[in-house]
Amino acid sequence: MLVQRKWMYLESIFIGNDDIRHQLPQEAKRFDGIDKVWLKIMADTSKNKNVLEACSTDGRLSQLQALSEQLEVCQKSLSEYLDTKRCAFPRFYFISDDELLAILGTADPTSVQEHMLKLYDNCAALNFGRGNKNVMGMKSSEGESFAFRSVVPVEGAVESWMTGVEAEMRRTLAALMKEGVWNYARTPRHKWIVDCLGMVTLAGSHVWWTWETEDSFRRVREGDKHAMKTFASKLTGQLSQLTGMVRRELTGDARRKVNTLIITDVHARDIIDIFVRDSIMDAREFAWESQLRFYWDKAMDDLNIQQCSGLFRYGYEYMGLNGRLVITALTDRCYMTLTTAMTYRLGGAPAGPAGTGAAHAQPA
Repeated sequence: MLVQRKWMYLESIFIGNDDIRHQLPQEAKRFDGIDKVWLKIMADTSKNKNVLEACSTDGRLSQLQALSEQLEVCQKSLSEYLDTKRCAFPRFYFISDDELLAILGTADPTSVQEHMLKLYDNCAALNFGRGNKNVMGMKSSEGESFAFRSVVPVEGAVESWMTGVEAEMRRTLAALMKEGVWNYARTPRHKWIVDCLGMVTLAGSHVWWTWETEDSFRRVREGDKHAMKTFASKLTGQLSQLTGMVRRELTGDARRKVNTLIITDVHARDIIDIFVRDSIMDAREFAWESQLRFYWDKAMDDLNIQQCSGLFRYGYEYMGLNGRLVITALTDRCYMTLTTAMTYRLGGAPAGPAGTGAAHAQPA
């Protein structure tokens, strides 16, 4: 039974799959020999219906043991081959051996499409050019899409051009993020929200909220004692504008972006209201240091995230329009726990009552 299970698994890989046979010629040759012996054993067995006689044939046990060892060698070589592919493109670790073999065993580049949601956080499909010769962009499961600044040619091994796709995703999103942050102060906010990608509106809004909060601290230090109250009033006005947008006619993508921004803007307003209530007047106070703060670093020309003593560079993983849960005091503590753990290269395991967002805080 052991030999039969191994043979059935490997037979679907090596028999009739020319691409795998071409890439693993020695293992394919070894399996062909195993296949001939196994089929002969099965043919002999079908002629003798007596189980005891079929099993007690001279040399049958040693023959099956030898087949098992050879099948083990084939399977080990196959696993090593898959590991080299996964080392070249680590996202292949997110899919099973069978799914990876399905991708490697065909020359059709569109075979990766059905596995994209496993390979990326919220990328449902790649946008291929004419003849599937180039990758032009990405599309999320909600239907939002963006075009790469430079097309990625589909050439060579799948792990090579998929690495190029990942690199171009980060380059393009970094450029879009920089443009979004730059245009925020120069464009009416309602138009800026509609024009930008969902992840750019979230991060860009947070960058400017961080800057305006620290600007309010600066103005307080210079003598304007009502600066934080003025900023709190401005945030309330921005929320009113967003609720007004929800009531108007919007596209599905724009409505999702506005709904998500309402959640984050409510949280941002609540933090400023707490600062006003508790007379938090200095950016060096822990109440501000403990917040998740986004900065566009001009020297690095990159987006940085800070919380307490932790500093992280933004990852530019395409998020689509996957939305957010309501941000609670518990999720704030989860963020602080995880960012502090990452700062000291430790692990984190947030815990809390069901439905309060502990599990959601980890991927967020």
